[in-house]
Amino acid sequence: MTGQAKTIAALLERSSRDEVPIRRSFVQRPERGGGAGPLARFVRHRRGRALDLYLLVHAVASAPPYDAAFPAAVWARALGLSASSSSETLVSKSWTWLERQHLVETRRRKRLREITLLYEDGSGRPYRHPGEQGAEGRGHYFKLPYAYWRLNVHNRISLPAKAVLLIALSLRDDFVLPTERGIQWYGLSRDSVRKGLRDLRLLGFLGMRELRKDAPLSANGFTLERHYTLRAPFRQANAAAEKRETIAAAS
Repeated sequence: MTGQAKTIAALLERSSRDEVPIRRSFVQRPERGGGAGPLARFVRHRRGRALDLYLLVHAVASAPPYDAAFPAAVWARALGLSASSSSETLVSKSWTWLERQHLVETRRRKRLREITLLYEDGSGRPYRHPGEQGAEGRGHYFKLPYAYWRLNVHNRISLPAKAVLLIALSLRDDFVLPTERGIQWYGLSRDSVRKGLRDLRLLGFLGMRELRKDAPLSANGFTLERHYTLRAPFRQANAAAEKRETIAAAS
């Protein structure tokens, strides 16, 4: 096991759970027609390491007051960076960027930088677990399984694939994600959606079926609509999110 894998394993062990709850408002604005949530800014600004840090701190800061404080060298090692002052500076800059997006707030705790979660929608509100009784948005969240780290998925997929994976986790099985609707629905370019879908399919994390639909005014008289479903190890988390949403809607 590498130093990166050992560090991540130790961080995840602290949380005493196997999945990270994330509000859907992180990937899409909760309004009719959708729109870009904070996730789109990670892709647009090519902040892959910042996204890795953000997801990891959500796993670590799993209980009130939802904070974590470790040396920058620990976070750098968790990102797979070499032990150097430049790596620690990169981590510091990533935390600063996340703070400017109003996704976390930071303060000094002696020589450490303490990271505290804020609402996933970028509003800057104090964080509450989305499953708490009375918490705003209860039921409107999905879970990222720890298999994402334990199976080294975070090192195997591109930033667009990470974004599409998070979007897919927020949707029900057999979802439709047309590349031309990426900007309107999620703030992601056509190329980002296409690359994310392709990479997940190539690695076997996403299944696809094509549904033929009549289109009398098209050249062929029909169109093919692509439907996607997550596969293991992510389908179980996706199905659980759907079940929770159904229960919440019925209550």
